[in-house]
Amino acid sequence: MSRTAILTAILALVILGGCDSNAPRQNADQEIIALERSALDKWAQSNTDGYIDISADEITWFDFTPGAQLRIDGLQAVRDFLKPLTGNIPPHTYDLVNPKVQIYGNTAILTFHWKASMTDGTPLDGWKTTSVYNWKDGKWRQVHAHWSVVQSE
Repeated sequence: MSRTAILTAILALVILGGCDSNAPRQNADQEIIALERSALDKWAQSNTDGYIDISADEITWFDFTPGAQLRIDGLQAVRDFLKPLTGNIPPHTYDLVNPKVQIYGNTAILTFHWKASMTDGTPLDGWKTTSVYNWKDGKWRQVHAHWSVVQSE
């Protein structure tokens, strides 16, 4: 086999290997945090669609909010749960405190504390959050969310 043929074969493997839509990219942690921020940016403007936009059809959701103490199963059920909140969330600012992404193959776990305050500076309850993402068909989708209020000491 000629040197040119070997180099061409290696180049083809590199190119094809880089096109695997089932392999998460190297900056997955930044992508996942950006997805969560995109949803929370909408949430801070009383728009719950941000979480619908990033969620998989098979999402499960736990929340401390009344009506969500039991697990919510599926995108339509989460949409139905969040819909009444749209327009009723006060405008606020927030921080993701100490976000951490752990990646295991095509699964990623994001944990963080959500710390927010009203636009006048009044603090809101803090929440601790776990979001699980799955890489499929070339994109990350949230497959599980768990929100719970930080208990004051």
